[in-house]
Amino acid sequence: MKQKYDILIQKGLVVSGAGIRKADVGIKGEKIVRVGPGLKKEEAGRIIDATGKYVLPGVIDVHVHPVYEDDMGGLSLTAAYGGVTTLIHFAYAKPGMKLIDTIKQYQEDGSKRSYLDFAIHGTLFDPANQIEEIPAAFEFGVTSFKMFMAYAKLKWMTDDYHLAKAMDLIAECGGMAMVHAENGMVTDYFEDRSLKRGEDQKKVFLKTRPDYIEAEAIFRAISIAAVTHCPLYVVHLSTARGILPIQQAKAEGQMVYVETCPQYLTMTDAKLQKLGPLAKIGPPLRTERDRLALWKAIQKGIIDTVASDHAPKAKKMEDPFFEAPYGSPQTETMFTVIYDEGVNKGRVKLSKLVRLFSENPAKIFGLYPKKGTIQKGSDADIVIFDPKQVHTIHHQTQHSRAPYTLYEGRRCKGKPVLLMQRGKVLIEDDEIKGKPGEGMFLPTKITGVKL
Repeated sequence: MKQKYDILIQKGLVVSGAGIRKADVGIKGEKIVRVGPGLKKEEAGRIIDATGKYVLPGVIDVHVHPVYEDDMGGLSLTAAYGGVTTLIHFAYAKPGMKLIDTIKQYQEDGSKRSYLDFAIHGTLFDPANQIEEIPAAFEFGVTSFKMFMAYAKLKWMTDDYHLAKAMDLIAECGGMAMVHAENGMVTDYFEDRSLKRGEDQKKVFLKTRPDYIEAEAIFRAISIAAVTHCPLYVVHLSTARGILPIQQAKAEGQMVYVETCPQYLTMTDAKLQKLGPLAKIGPPLRTERDRLALWKAIQKGIIDTVASDHAPKAKKMEDPFFEAPYGSPQTETMFTVIYDEGVNKGRVKLSKLVRLFSENPAKIFGLYPKKGTIQKGSDADIVIFDPKQVHTIHHQTQHSRAPYTLYEGRRCKGKPVLLMQRGKVLIEDDEIKGKPGEGMFLPTKITGVKL
């Protein structure tokens, strides 16, 4: 009998954004060639029994930073163990650096080191000198560009003039602007005032970055995007108050997408008070009210994606809090923790998580249906997830080079047990089967899809 499939995944529960069905998945080469019940095992080179397990499209983590403890290779490895099959990296063009040179470097580095397929966002730290390079970035497959509305003291902040100029040009080229939305000048004022008062910066960290200034920056970004007709993606939403301008813009038909992160869905400022520098991230961990509001926004379909903001730093609890850098490792724990917090606690259905982690990111960045779904013709990027496997997260079990995890000791039910990328088994039995440099660069395309 002629072999129809290289791999046949049998008896699993295949999950899409529309629901769950019992089906087999036939894979030939890099592609899914058939999804349906009762596919014949005699026609397959290898059978994978997924009885009692979910068969999910690979997670697409659209918010990662390969510039700290984890490089392109290490970040892709730790992400893969968390069920991620595609990454979109922020290419940091710091002041004095050229945007195109940075994009080229990231593409070359990823092609040499990455286990996973990857795309790139341009990141403008010096927009006054980098905006003119935006059109050229499209020739390199980069169509989304991030700017900071915060970090004025660090001279990373994009003022409104350059935000408008950048959005105008991005819109003209058919791309999308992305913003870290906090009012940088107001934040710096509150921080300076607090330092003059001699206050404990850990205790007042949240007070110096209040929810109003995130909501204000979101509204301002939405307004500038509206008048420049530029698609907008708001990264790492952390506040209840920030939901309101997004909800209004979406209701008016504006092309605005919004992301939140696992840390904002599972933690509050209480974690910062306990762990100090380890939990120092920007925007900050907020209140229980904010955390629950973000879950409600997910349920209502206001939040489009969940991404990790993986920024692993070499921090210790005893480090001076004010000098400690922002960021934490998140990509490996992200899906498991949100499954545990969301599905196991009855907040969302698994099909919703597939939309947040796979389908929506693929659609927003023009990778769908090649990525983000299990259907005929799609890349065989697949996660087999065991919903019954109970495990405890410890730093020692993680693959990031960060010296800690914010989820130390958290007991979770449900875990990825096999990961496949483009038809090749990448992780099985907790062992990496792939090699660095097997990941492919993916050009993005902003299509303005309505989710």
